This record gives sequence, C-alpha cells and structure tokens, in this order.
Amino acid sequence: MKLRIDHIAKIEGHASFTADIVNGDVRAAKIKIEEGARLFEGIMQDRKDEEIPEIGSRICGVCPVAHSFAGFKAIEKAYNIEVAETALSLRKLMALGQLINSHALHLFFFSLSDFFGFKSDLQLINAYPEKTNDAVKIRDLGNRLVEIIGGRSVHPLTPCIGGISKAPDIDELKQILNDFQNNLELAVKLGELFVDLKYPEFERKTTFVSFYNPNEYAIYDGQIRVDDKLMRQEEFASLIKEIQKDNDPAKRSYFADKTYMVGALARLNNHGYQLNRYAKELLKKSELKFLVSPNSGLCYNPFYNILAQAIEVVHCFEEAIKILSELIKEDKIEIVETKTQNRTGEGLGAFEAPRGLLFYDVKIKEGIVEKVNIISPTCQNLANLEADLEEFEHMNGFDNLNTDERKEKIKMLIRAYDPCVTCAVH
Repeated sequence: MKLRIDHIAKIEGHASFTADIVNGDVRAAKIKIEEGARLFEGIMQDRKDEEIPEIGSRICGVCPVAHSFAGFKAIEKAYNIEVAETALSLRKLMALGQLINSHALHLFFFSLSDFFGFKSDLQLINAYPEKTNDAVKIRDLGNRLVEIIGGRSVHPLTPCIGGISKAPDIDELKQILNDFQNNLELAVKLGELFVDLKYPEFERKTTFVSFYNPNEYAIYDGQIRVDDKLMRQEEFASLIKEIQKDNDPAKRSYFADKTYMVGALARLNNHGYQLNRYAKELLKKSELKFLVSPNSGLCYNPFYNILAQAIEVVHCFEEAIKILSELIKEDKIEIVETKTQNRTGEGLGAFEAPRGLLFYDVKIKEGIVEKVNIISPTCQNLANLEADLEEFEHMNGFDNLNTDERKEKIKMLIRAYDPCVTCAVH
C-alpha cells in the first residue's frame, strides 16, 4: 500500500510525502521537494566577494539575516578579519530579532493549530484572537529590531565585510529596549501556552549538533558540539557528506554516515542550561526540565522542537534586553571601519539560523568568488526527519488510526521540524 500526501501545508515552501505501508509498517518514507533547484551557488561564482551575502540573503525571506551573516563570516574568515566588539553586538541583536520573528511565525501560525484539531489557521485566529495579537506583536518586535540595525527587516543593508556600515539611531535603540522590557512578560505567557500543550509520545535516538560557547547560549558563533564532543567548525563541516538522490533538488546531509538533527531542540539538548533566567524557568516548568543542567539526559522526541522554539523566544527577549542595555550606556554608537588589502583566501562561515546550523564555504581570489558551497539547516535535517517518519508508526495508538488520521499525524511531525524548502533548494 502506498501512502501519499500531495501537499504539506503550513511549512515554508512546497513539499509532499510518500511511503510504503507493508504489514502496517511505514517504509521508504520520503519527503519530496516540489520546487526546482535555484542554483544560488552558481549565481555567486565569478562575482565580487561582497555580493556573496547580498545574493545569499535572497535565498530565504524568513531568515535573510542568517544567510547574510554566514556569507560575511566566511569572507572574514578567508581574509582573517576580526569584527569589532560594538559591531559584533549589533550583529547579535539582528540574529536575536530574526530568531524571534521566525519562531513566532512557526509556533503560532504553522504548528499550533495541529494541537487543537483546526484545519485552517483562520479557525485558530477566530478562536484565540487575543493570543493571535500577542504572537503578531512578538513577531513584529523581532522584525523591528532587525530593521533598526539593518536598515530593513528583510535583506538588511548595513552589514558589511568586517562589521556594520552604519550605526543605528541611539533613540531608536532606547525605544526598542523599552518595548522589549514591556513585552517580556508577554513572551513568557506565550511560552507557557506551549509548555501546557500535550505533545505526541514518540522517540528515536539521534545525534544533536549545534554551536557551543562556554560563555553564552551560542547563536552567533562557537565550536560545534556533536552530542558530548566538541569540534572545530572546519573539522565538522569537512566530515559532512552531502548526497543527492533521484534528481531531488535538495541534498541530504550525513555525519559519520548517520543522520543528525540541528535546530532549537538540538541547541536545548546541547546547552539548555545556559539559557537566560526566564527561559530557564520556563524550561523547568516543562517535561524537559532534566535539560537544565550540564551532562543531563537528552530529549529525543522531535515534537518538542516546537516547545524548544517557544523557550528560545523568551531567551532571545532577555538577551536582547541585556545587549541593548549595554549599548545605550554611550550617547553615541561608534562604528570602526575595517579594511583589508588581502582579498584572497578560503573560509567557512557558520551561523545558527532559526532552523539550525548554516554553513557557507567559500574560496576567493583577488576579490572574485571561485567557489561557494552552502549547507542549509533543512538539508541537514531532511534525512533525520525521514528516519523519524519510518519509526513513527511505533508511536502509541498509531496502528488504530485510519489513513486520514495517519496523514495528519505525519504532517504534524513534519511541521515540528519547521522545514524551509526554499533554503533546501538553494
């Protein structure tokens, strides 16, 4: 028997699902990407180095900041450029704003209706208008933070090789700080909504991969943590095996010939004990409370990626408040221009996008791009998601579901990963 879902709604992009049902078991689970290859890596070739982040940010309208910064970091690594502390703080704020925006979109408008049995988000909005307004407000604050620093919320203008080209207005920073302080409680309340949800019972052991920084909950930079092992970014990326099958426009990524998971749940599993105060308190209220100390047990239920995102939103609010509070102590933000004569080299730029680690590997000669390889979070998660789907029929009560009910549960699991098809077919 063939199980097919022609369209998976409420994900970023277009995809379908197929599987064989043999004696009640799901086999050969396959996420089919229903979009053509977009060939961004080829477009960047033979262009000027500064065009890598500009073109890369067009890959995705949800996380252009991540693509922009991964590109800049790759160039800066190739040229041995250090980013000044103030510019680094501004970049981190943009990263936090983008994560808030993306997570709020996925949490409320893509995933939440699954838990209430709503077929349409319009039903959810009509049933919970106040919560809808809260989610929109939180998302708008994330967008606004990116806009103030980046010049616009989508495809930001101010990031440049070596830092930021223009300082944001100090009064606007003071205002957005006030807005974040006044709405932190709102973010916590929205997080509590996801703590109280009943998540399907399903586990499959896998490897979790994320940044790790001993001094902070790592989003902008860090070593690569693979479960309990730390690796250099270049070492890990060199061991990723990208495989393209059956003319699929999206590659699947493997580490040590095994699937692995990146994203919010991976970050919480690897360093959830580094969360800020209110985010950590939210985590303690959840069934994932065993993740709040180093070397604790791991959560292998991918549905909790949704809750992990809700907790990260609160963490990002707190972190933004801390960074903004430091920045506005000065009457004016000074930007140091970084210049380099050397425009030849190879570098790897890594960045924690909302959906997980993003890699840009570049080779540049005299300012002209010779090679770019991009490994997106969804390309890293696809094989792991398909492995989860093959084991999913062992979930309690799955055998008792009819075909339509099975399809709904499968779509719910796919949405829990928050896949971005447009990033996958870059």
